[in-house]
Formats: sequence, C-alpha cells, structure tokens
Amino acid sequence: MRFEDYVEKCAAATTVSDVARLYYDAVAAEGYENCVLTSLRGRKIGHIAWANIPDGYYDAYMEGQWDRIDPVVASSLRAVRPFFWNDVIEQTKLSKVQEDFLNECRTLHVQGGIVFPFHGPGHRLDILSVSRRVDEPANKERTSYLHAISVETWTRYLELSEGQLFLKTDGDQLTPRELEILRWCKDGKSRPDIGEILSISPKTVEFHLCNLMNKLGATNQITAVVIAIQRGLIEL
Repeated sequence: MRFEDYVEKCAAATTVSDVARLYYDAVAAEGYENCVLTSLRGRKIGHIAWANIPDGYYDAYMEGQWDRIDPVVASSLRAVRPFFWNDVIEQTKLSKVQEDFLNECRTLHVQGGIVFPFHGPGHRLDILSVSRRVDEPANKERTSYLHAISVETWTRYLELSEGQLFLKTDGDQLTPRELEILRWCKDGKSRPDIGEILSISPKTVEFHLCNLMNKLGATNQITAVVIAIQRGLIEL
C-alpha cells in the first residue's frame, strides 16, 4: 500500500479498532505478523491500546514480569528514533536471564522486531512495536515507510481516543531543584561536585536524583538527562 493511500484510509477510520485493523494489515504485508501499541511507565508496561500477538505470549510476559529484564523496553526509554531489536541485542551485554527470555520469545514466535517510540508531554512514552513470527532478515529499506505509517497511526489513535490537543499538567513535574541538579548532571558534574556547588549534602543530591529519575522513568542519571532534553525540560 502506498503511504498516501494509508493516510487516506487512516483519516477515514472512525474507531480505534478500525485504525488497529488497518495497521495490522499494513505491517503484515511487510512481514511483521505481530504488533503492539502500549504505553510505558518507566520499565513497566502500562496501558495496552491493542495487541496482535501469538497465543500465550502476553500471559507469559506479564506473569514472568519480563518487562523488568527486557532489553528492548530499556532501550525504548532512551530512544529518539526507531530501532531494530537485533541492534539492541547485539550491542548489549546480556545476562543469562535475558538470553533465556529472548530464547523463550523465539519459542513463542516473537522475534526480529522494530520499535517506534513516541515521547509526549507529562513524561508520556508510547511505543508501537512490530515483530516477526519466523526468523527472517529485515528489509531495512522499508523502515522509513513503516515509520511513516506508525506516526500516522499513533496520531490518529490519539485523535480518536483522547480528543483534546493539549494534556493537563499533573503533579509529577520536576521541581526547580531537580531541574538544577539535572543541568549539572548534563555538564558532567559528579554527585559530590553538585552537592558542593549547591551547598547541600551528597545524600540530598542522591535524594533529588532518585525522585527525578522516578518521575522521568529513567534507570540512571544519564538516561534522565537524555529524556529531559528530549522533552524540552533542559537545554542541550
């Protein structure tokens, strides 16, 4: 399907189910039989808008709390553009538990995927993840097309499911002190250095860092800085 045709059909969809079905068909035609649209809350899976996955995979994933060890989920938190699962796997020093997890995914016919991350206001992160059920090489020349229809799909999903253009702010915004500490982290200052600069103890710096990382869904201060820059909370 041409991208122009996809846009036209997506605009004509009147329900989230219609959009999901259109996306299923489009990515399946590219060899990706599995797809999921979900939000992430830190390392945990949040609201799942839709999922087309093999029987048994969802139950195994949730019961095993695989989101805690899934290297793809961890990479999604700091990704600024689409990425292939295999690229993450090849560049990550995997633990035995993670290797067993990935082998189990292959057994359940989930492998060879791509993630399309969408960062929004209020620390929001949605991902569209597509994957194969068989071990076939990806056609990377089609990545731009898949990215384009994923953006179109996510945008239409928001229009149909939420309606409002601007989200209300919540109580999880970073405090002035947390932003100040983040800026010093960005400049490469250590925690003792930051404490000395701000005339506070290293333990207080640690306290603020833990709070801001929880708010941003970051696993460490480097990831927190990256997320804050992406969301326009601090300048590069």
